[in-house]
Amino acid sequence: MAKAGKLLPRHHYFSLFDPEHRRQMILLFKILKSAKDWDTFYKTASRARVKANEGMFVYALTMAVLTRPDLKGIQLPPLYEINPHFFFPTTTIRQAYRAQMQQEDATIEATFTGTLKNLEQRVAYFGEDIGLNNHHHHWHADFPFWWRDEWGHKDRKGELFFYMHHQLNARFDAERLSNNLPRVEAIGWDKTIHEGFAPHMSYYEEGEFPSRPDDMHFLDLPFMTRDQMTRYESRIRNAVDKLKAYGPNGPVSLNSSEGIDILGNMVEANENTPNLAFYGSIHNLFHVFLARIGDPDGRYGV
Repeated sequence: MAKAGKLLPRHHYFSLFDPEHRRQMILLFKILKSAKDWDTFYKTASRARVKANEGMFVYALTMAVLTRPDLKGIQLPPLYEINPHFFFPTTTIRQAYRAQMQQEDATIEATFTGTLKNLEQRVAYFGEDIGLNNHHHHWHADFPFWWRDEWGHKDRKGELFFYMHHQLNARFDAERLSNNLPRVEAIGWDKTIHEGFAPHMSYYEEGEFPSRPDDMHFLDLPFMTRDQMTRYESRIRNAVDKLKAYGPNGPVSLNSSEGIDILGNMVEANENTPNLAFYGSIHNLFHVFLARIGDPDGRYGV
């Protein structure tokens, strides 16, 4: 693949939600995970570090370290130290680079992304908390949606997916209420997203993170429509009402102690969903719809 020029190039953004990026990452992960001993693993990782896409390498290496028994106890640096541009505004990163280039000690103040003109700024301390965002990343590294049972079963993966996101929403609601803000409103595929967001961050080499102005609407993507997402959501709601999902081999009961685990797998959706073709991937595709809301057909490359 490398000789054919099909690998994701270096200095290019990497996204788990891009099927081709994810496919290549899984190949690299499997190579690292299956290395027969430490020496083979070390040499393979060293080679991949200078040849593979940087973001892909960091993620695949992280997953290998977390899942290889012989690497248990190795502590990787937190993501905000590896990729600080995912956590700090561009102005902060540039000041840090300037201080490093000039070999000067500097105290750099990291500010939030918005201004007091935006009421949502009252809870920026929560949504932009570095530790919380790093925890969210690490949780999904412990329970990746692309993980297959052949590499080791992740017990109660769907249940923990539901629990973690439920707890995040509950805590965010509590923070909002304590700052005289209403609870989070459910987003609908045909509803207006009133609150915009300007991250003021940059990719390492590929320009600024796109902003989202106020009062935006979801638009169809080249590979998925809002109507199809609405149908997926309706089918999941119907399964909850009937306490029964449809699997490839017939009905799957949700009226058991495993029901919430199955439901969480359906909503994410991960490799353990009972029927990906029928229930879709609400959570993962929602990330894509929201990220591409300003450029749904990719004409601007954002």
